[in-house]
Amino acid sequence: MYMEFKVHDDRDSKESGITHFCGEGRIIIYLQHHETLTDIYSTITHESIHWALEKYHHEPNMDSYQEHDLIFATLWAEDYIPN
Repeated sequence: MYMEFKVHDDRDSKESGITHFCGEGRIIIYLQHHETLTDIYSTITHESIHWALEKYHHEPNMDSYQEHDLIFATLWAEDYIPN
Protein backbone atom coordinates (compact mmCIF):
# COMPACT_ATOMS: atom_id res chain seq x y z
CA MET A 1 0.00 0.00 0.00
CA TYR A 2 1.21 3.47 -0.68
CA MET A 3 -0.20 6.85 0.27
CA GLU A 4 -0.46 9.92 -1.90
CA PHE A 5 -1.23 13.45 -0.75
CA LYS A 6 -2.97 15.81 -3.15
CA VAL A 7 -3.26 19.54 -2.63
CA HIS A 8 -6.09 19.93 -5.13
CA ASP A 9 -9.10 17.67 -5.71
CA ASP A 10 -10.48 18.24 -9.20
CA ARG A 11 -13.33 15.78 -8.63
CA ASP A 12 -16.80 16.97 -7.66
CA SER A 13 -16.47 15.46 -4.19
CA LYS A 14 -15.95 16.46 -0.58
CA GLU A 15 -14.25 13.18 0.41
CA SER A 16 -11.24 13.73 2.64
CA GLY A 17 -9.57 10.57 1.41
CA ILE A 18 -10.17 7.46 -0.65
CA THR A 19 -8.73 3.97 -0.79
CA HIS A 20 -8.19 2.13 -4.07
CA PHE A 21 -7.79 -1.61 -3.75
CA CYS A 22 -6.18 -2.40 -7.10
CA GLY A 23 -2.75 -4.02 -6.90
CA GLU A 24 -1.18 -3.47 -3.50
CA GLY A 25 -3.58 -0.62 -2.81
CA ARG A 26 -3.33 3.14 -2.83
CA ILE A 27 -4.66 5.74 -0.42
CA ILE A 28 -5.19 9.30 -1.59
CA ILE A 29 -5.53 12.08 0.99
CA TYR A 30 -7.03 15.35 -0.31
CA LEU A 31 -5.47 18.08 1.81
CA GLN A 32 -7.91 20.81 0.73
CA HIS A 33 -10.76 18.98 2.48
CA HIS A 34 -9.10 19.25 5.91
CA GLU A 35 -8.99 22.12 8.38
CA THR A 36 -6.29 20.90 10.78
CA LEU A 37 -3.34 18.54 10.95
CA THR A 38 -5.37 16.42 13.37
CA ASP A 39 -8.05 16.02 10.66
CA ILE A 40 -5.38 14.80 8.23
CA TYR A 41 -4.11 12.23 10.77
CA SER A 42 -7.68 11.01 11.34
CA THR A 43 -8.22 10.55 7.60
CA ILE A 44 -4.92 8.67 7.27
CA THR A 45 -6.01 6.31 10.07
CA HIS A 46 -9.52 5.93 8.63
CA GLU A 47 -8.30 5.06 5.13
CA SER A 48 -5.59 2.74 6.52
CA ILE A 49 -8.26 0.76 8.38
CA HIS A 50 -10.28 0.48 5.14
CA TRP A 51 -7.17 -0.87 3.43
CA ALA A 52 -6.41 -3.35 6.23
CA LEU A 53 -9.98 -4.66 6.30
CA GLU A 54 -9.86 -5.28 2.55
CA LYS A 55 -6.31 -6.65 2.53
CA TYR A 56 -7.03 -9.19 5.25
CA HIS A 57 -10.44 -10.22 3.88
CA HIS A 58 -12.82 -8.70 6.39
CA GLU A 59 -16.28 -10.13 6.90
CA PRO A 60 -17.77 -10.46 3.38
CA ASN A 61 -21.28 -9.68 4.62
CA MET A 62 -20.26 -6.30 6.08
CA ASP A 63 -21.72 -3.40 4.11
CA SER A 64 -20.04 0.01 3.81
CA TYR A 65 -22.19 1.52 6.59
CA GLN A 66 -21.19 -1.24 9.02
CA GLU A 67 -17.55 -0.82 7.99
CA HIS A 68 -17.68 2.92 8.69
CA ASP A 69 -19.39 2.28 12.05
CA LEU A 70 -16.58 -0.14 12.95
CA ILE A 71 -13.92 2.39 11.94
CA PHE A 72 -15.64 5.17 13.91
CA ALA A 73 -15.92 2.98 17.02
CA THR A 74 -12.26 1.96 16.68
CA LEU A 75 -11.05 5.54 16.36
CA TRP A 76 -13.19 6.72 19.26
CA ALA A 77 -12.85 3.59 21.44
CA GLU A 78 -11.89 5.59 24.53
CA ASP A 79 -15.27 7.36 24.37
CA TYR A 80 -17.12 4.04 24.12
CA ILE A 81 -15.32 2.18 26.89
CA PRO A 82 -16.40 3.15 30.41
CA ASN A 83 -13.65 3.95 32.93
